[in-house]
Amino acid sequence: MPRKPSTEAQRKRHQERQRKYREGLREAGKPEADVVDAAMAAALCATAADQLAAEVKDPVLKKHLSAILKRARRDLIQRGYDRDAATALLHRRLHRVTV
Repeated sequence: MPRKPSTEAQRKRHQERQRKYREGLREAGKPEADVVDAAMAAALCATAADQLAAEVKDPVLKKHLSAILKRARRDLIQRGYDRDAATALLHRRLHRVTV
């Protein structure tokens, strides 16, 4: 059953609740989910860069990194994105960190 559209007053109340919630997170030193997501993505890229630059490669780590990147590409394709475009962007995003 479709929800009825919210009113301006409801939107304002929701925005105020969100503002207070985020303020509480900041005061408590707790990150929001998007910050954690970005940190995990950056850690993955940095680990891939370290592995690429390492003189002695870790085959287990390489296998895991490969599986993670394949999963990311598969998820993008399942969302309807073009395979070649998704692959190219994954490579570009990794390259930005590894350079």
